[in-house]
Amino acid sequence: MSLKKPLFAEKITFFTLLATLLLGSTSFAATYYVDPNGNDTSGNGSSTSPWKTLSTACSKVTSAGNTIYLNAGNYTDNNRCNLAPGVNIQGAGKSLVTITSAYSGGYGTGYIFRETGQTSPVPHGNNDISGFTLNGSNKTLSCGIWLRGTDYNTIHDIKFQKMKSHAIKLAGWTYWTDYNTTANTPPAAWGYNDAVYNVDIDDCTSQTTQTTDDRYGAIDLQALSNFKMYNVTINENYSARGTGVKAVPGWLQGFKGYNLNIKTNVYYSDSFVFETYNFTGDSEIYNSTFFQSISLNGGAKSLDSGSSWNLKIHDNTIDLSQMQVQSVGQELSHHWLDFYNNYITGNKGIAAGLWSTNYTTGSGVSHWRFRNNVIYNCADGLQLVRGTNSYVEIYNNIFDTMTANPWGGSGIDGSGFSGSLSGAKIQNNLVMNTPAAPISIGSSLTNTLVDHNWFYNTGNSNNIANSSSSTTQSNNTKGVAPQITGSGTRPDPYYRSVSGTGNLVDAGINVGLPYSGNAPDIGVFEGKRLSAPVLSLN
Repeated sequence: MSLKKPLFAEKITFFTLLATLLLGSTSFAATYYVDPNGNDTSGNGSSTSPWKTLSTACSKVTSAGNTIYLNAGNYTDNNRCNLAPGVNIQGAGKSLVTITSAYSGGYGTGYIFRETGQTSPVPHGNNDISGFTLNGSNKTLSCGIWLRGTDYNTIHDIKFQKMKSHAIKLAGWTYWTDYNTTANTPPAAWGYNDAVYNVDIDDCTSQTTQTTDDRYGAIDLQALSNFKMYNVTINENYSARGTGVKAVPGWLQGFKGYNLNIKTNVYYSDSFVFETYNFTGDSEIYNSTFFQSISLNGGAKSLDSGSSWNLKIHDNTIDLSQMQVQSVGQELSHHWLDFYNNYITGNKGIAAGLWSTNYTTGSGVSHWRFRNNVIYNCADGLQLVRGTNSYVEIYNNIFDTMTANPWGGSGIDGSGFSGSLSGAKIQNNLVMNTPAAPISIGSSLTNTLVDHNWFYNTGNSNNIANSSSSTTQSNNTKGVAPQITGSGTRPDPYYRSVSGTGNLVDAGINVGLPYSGNAPDIGVFEGKRLSAPVLSLN
């Protein structure tokens, strides 16, 4: 008997501990309720006695693992929601819940807010926020969701309307000593694994007069690693508004942005869909439709360990046909950039360009590749402007119908280049229907290789204009019509070789990109033998 009593006592202790853990777990994962007919004074957050406003709920629900649930209905809440780490906010749905807030705390805060002092590593926020529409009361509210200094935050299935500066502000470490250091030095600690998806944003920016941030971004990002943004629609096509996605000075590592549809103001050439600096770690922007230009600056001059590029932009449609002014097009001033399988159309200015800017690319850009893109119906195609640049490759593009309206007219235009660019490679491109020379090199470009390109119906007798004595021209086909489909949706199947056997097939030179057959094709597509991007306008 003396042996059995301790065993019985151990069983009692075990079951008591188990019950305590289960009760603790139930308490840990509690759900609290908010309802338009609730009461912030007498309510306790239960389903039968809910609070009336989210701001009150956030002030009372502070234990990680708990969830605040917003019942269907319309809310007015003019106070700030100070969100504790680990607390989730779940609405009944963005079509069922609308919160209107005139909280007027100004820039540097937001309706749902947390600002954490900078530590390394950045502490986890572990917040999941979803399921409602947030209205900024005719742009009285500065920012919808502002979470700075934490990570592991997820924002999804929300609609944002009529805010002054940002719909969403997310940042990891942001404490640099000065702006120049910020633009050139990675953060002391990254914020990891934030995500934004299934989000609609309408009229949530404005134009400002800040010297280094002249337009706000509907989504503003900084010092984030492995950030994902997808199924996001942004409409900022209003007067005196800002950009779509802004990251200045940025620092986005392993960024993935896809299935995006962004339109910004078509009356301003600098209301960019993306205005972003300093991507690293094979970041990507892809499978999206943009109705304004991308502006890039910077990128580390060396690669993160294990990565092949700082940034890859691919398989996007960029429709500039609604632009009311001539645009500088895509500002692609970024080290280690691979820009490919994109379709750019309808610009009154240049489609895309490479030039050094200030801060991170003041001395030039290196390791830059522009390949397998279709440029159609723009004033000028790809323009090389200025900088001390190196390792520039322009492969397998199609430049069709450069209008020269109001200027330009070349497929690849380096006629006014200033600076230093030696050893650029221009190969396997199809240039057709251009009033100016298909390619204009400029005397400042040295040791340029122009090889295995195809020129048809172009100005200057199909010759390369303004080239320096060191330009190498070889195996370029001039004046022969390319055998392409020539019908159907641009770019695919319009620019495919006829039946995969046209005169562009196997007519190129190996530049290190995948191909099948005896040699690469000239132009964008490898006939019908390799998969091709499926790009078209909405």
